[in-house]
Amino acid sequence: MPEAPTANVSFAAVGRLLRPKSVAIVGVSEDGGSMGGRSFRNIKAFDFPGAVHLVSRTNASVGGRPCVATIDDLPDEVDAAVIALPARAIVPAIEACARKGIGGAVVFAAGFAEAGAEGVAAQARMTAIAREADIAVLGPNTLGMTNFVAGNCLAFGPNAPSPPEGRPALAVLAQSGAMMGSLRLSATVRNYAVSYAIATGNEAVTGVEDFMAHIVDDADTHAIAVFAEQLRRPLDFLALARRARGNGKPVILLHPGRSDRARDSAASHTGALSGNYDVMRALVASEAVILVETLEELLDAAEFFTRFPVGQATGPSVITDSGALRGLSLDFADSLGLTLPDLNAGTLARLRERLPTFAEASNPLDITAQGLKDMPLYAEATAAMAADPGSSGVLVAVMPGSPEVGMIKAQAILPALIASDKPKAYVVLGDAPVDPTLAATMQTNGIPFYRSPERALRMFAHSARFADLKQRANAATAAPIAAADRVAGSGAMLEHAGKALLQTAAVAVPEGALATTLEGAVVAATRIGYPVVLKVQSAQLLHKTEVGGVAVGLADEAALRAAWGTMAQRVTDARPDAVIAGYLVEAMAARGLELVVGGRRDPNWGPVVVVGLGGVWIEALNDIRLLPASVTEAVVIEELGLLKAHSLLEGARGAAPVDKAAVARVVTTIGQLLLAHPEIVEIDINPLVVFADRPPVALDALIVLG
Repeated sequence: MPEAPTANVSFAAVGRLLRPKSVAIVGVSEDGGSMGGRSFRNIKAFDFPGAVHLVSRTNASVGGRPCVATIDDLPDEVDAAVIALPARAIVPAIEACARKGIGGAVVFAAGFAEAGAEGVAAQARMTAIAREADIAVLGPNTLGMTNFVAGNCLAFGPNAPSPPEGRPALAVLAQSGAMMGSLRLSATVRNYAVSYAIATGNEAVTGVEDFMAHIVDDADTHAIAVFAEQLRRPLDFLALARRARGNGKPVILLHPGRSDRARDSAASHTGALSGNYDVMRALVASEAVILVETLEELLDAAEFFTRFPVGQATGPSVITDSGALRGLSLDFADSLGLTLPDLNAGTLARLRERLPTFAEASNPLDITAQGLKDMPLYAEATAAMAADPGSSGVLVAVMPGSPEVGMIKAQAILPALIASDKPKAYVVLGDAPVDPTLAATMQTNGIPFYRSPERALRMFAHSARFADLKQRANAATAAPIAAADRVAGSGAMLEHAGKALLQTAAVAVPEGALATTLEGAVVAATRIGYPVVLKVQSAQLLHKTEVGGVAVGLADEAALRAAWGTMAQRVTDARPDAVIAGYLVEAMAARGLELVVGGRRDPNWGPVVVVGLGGVWIEALNDIRLLPASVTEAVVIEELGLLKAHSLLEGARGAAPVDKAAVARVVTTIGQLLLAHPEIVEIDINPLVVFADRPPVALDALIVLG
């Protein structure tokens, strides 16, 4: 594993910024539209209980409070400074903060690393000063931060106190001020609380990880939403996500970049198939982080997991008054991999006593239009479905009708939803107008409100996956890996040397020998037994088939001699510069299902392993699963079942099922090699031939050393 990058500043310095006892506003102004003026207004609106100091070169006082002219005129050891100055004045201001022992600073100004070489240099200077003086700088290019728990707003945007006061609360950490604002305002609209809202901006000194380190143990925070275009200290993030999981706080992450497949690796299939986003996705999943892909999904998940932070193993009971929606719910749940549980006998009996004879008691349940004639049916059906012991939640999705009728339905159903302690959601289909108080009625009672069942079911699917990921993570008890003797060399190992290393780790390879002469090859083939395979061995020829460097099915000595001569000529013609170390003579392996198994060391996130359909199909189908290097055999077996080609492993068209446990042992062995040998950059086995009744065999292997 790579070492986690060191934070620029101390935990204590970030704490002084996050929970200051004294604040200075540098660049304060009587102009209510300026950043300094808005910041002062927010401090007053939040009734900040600590000392507030004002700094202005042009005003003796602002808002009836005296100002000092410079930062150097402030008292020593102020906890936090809001610096509302232009970019050119920021570095001198941070130097002054260092002289006065200020703990943290919020820098709103843009024009740094995002603005060309001069800005990059200025930001680097700021970072160096802050690091030397242990000043927790937030920004630059930030909208600031608000601690709603302690009543501290160091931001210039419109803001108002809204302490959690016992309500479920979300902490918002975003590199983008717009994303931070969207999440905070969404919480306001949806009637749940925010504990912290922090926009980290350019992250010249502090980043998402620094503030998350304080928030994971915060009693007023029930879930954490993160928007990050780049996690600069990913190993720290993973460790913090682990702590959050242990504390029962879901972490929701939106991380742009899934369309970026730009990692160009000429060495291996493993590298080409595991882009940076894929590595991130695999490793955050290993810590049960809830990864979302759109802003809408982020906003929905932030609310849902703040209200219902405990993941649910199965799907909800679904109640509707639309037969069409019943079928669509089944289809959409299936596409999400969400199981809608069958109802037990008691629930079925309870429903049959109450439903009209033409309605089917099932999950999803369509109560039909009878509900409009018999309004209590909505509530009684909801109560029965919610109480079913196999259901992990309850979703009510109704047709809109007129705003008046829609509100009558909601009022009939609401008591049953409130009575249930399970996760719940209320949906009114489509864009037809609804009573303007309907959404707030639901949300103030802790019930998320949507206009489409797809959005609601997606949240229940995230909850089920969250429960599964937590169970996996809690059950992962892989033994610690002891450091092993370093593998000598650098760059790509020759295949025969790489296979020798795999053999020491108990991965089976064909019997073989390296021959440097034709006569030596003949001796080796005679000992091994025909038929044999012949492969050129050169560090410059990693993809041997492309230069005619592989011959298979050589049935006798004559075939071997002919192949040797032909291969030597083809390789020379194709790559006259290649240094040939010899030719590998191997026994022909039995036919079986071909998989790819490999691993690579991401320079930021650390090692991961890959397993999937291999051979000639690898690039065409890209049917792989990407997993942490520390993965357990049990999880690998689960993941094999998620391959598109999993039916092949089960024995398609009468073939015997392959030994998935044996495959899992190879995958975990590759992970163990990466963990034990930091010098190994990549391992690529393609194909790994797998069988029903014998160990898998690595037919081709590439190991790259750093």
